[in-house]
Amino acid sequence: MDAGRRWALETLGTHGPLIRDRIPALIMAEHHGSLGAQDASGHRSTGHYGLFWRGILEKFEELGQLPGATLVRPDKAPYKIPVVNGVAIFPWRYSPSVKREMASVRFGTSDSRTAIADIRPPMLQGELDLDVPDPQLTDEERVLVDGFNRYIKDPVVDTGRLVLVAICSSVRGLNAAQWGEAVLTPDGFISWVSQPEDLLALPEMRPVSTSPVGTFTSGPIPNKFPAPDSDEASGSNE
Repeated sequence: MDAGRRWALETLGTHGPLIRDRIPALIMAEHHGSLGAQDASGHRSTGHYGLFWRGILEKFEELGQLPGATLVRPDKAPYKIPVVNGVAIFPWRYSPSVKREMASVRFGTSDSRTAIADIRPPMLQGELDLDVPDPQLTDEERVLVDGFNRYIKDPVVDTGRLVLVAICSSVRGLNAAQWGEAVLTPDGFISWVSQPEDLLALPEMRPVSTSPVGTFTSGPIPNKFPAPDSDEASGSNE
């Protein structure tokens, strides 16, 4: 198996590869939706696209409907984020401009943001009969996941882990999207635990379900991402 798939299995469990495949589609869908809202407004100001941060959080809520997952409200935040097998997943649009490195952007700007980086595993939902595709794991992958499941069910384990999906985008393009496990430094910045994966570099994907509703397993998945625009300097920070 490739390194990205193995990491997804080790970090998020059985449905890690499905989440890995789905996240780029969610990002692209929100990018196009935010562009549409901006175009419809007729405004020169890019404030409508600037609401990308709220839209992507709403789209990520579907990940909390997976077996072994739930939605958690960090502190008093006006949103919830998915926690899959004890690991929080948070999409963060850190900048509209490729000229600003993620390492220079402070993440811990509020109590809610700080809480995201240390969410304790909550009571998770049971294995519900949801329309989720079979992950089709190999024998090697099932052994890997079984070991992971035994680890997180150990009563002495209290993970508080965070998978960050870091996004740089604006009306001029989807410039960067990467994910990986991250920790919050004492001064409020993000530090990657290991090298993050470039989500824009993943191969093309196909829909994985015939479910009639817009959920984790439905809807067209975009064929490709647009080329980044290195001159982007507009947009708004959340």
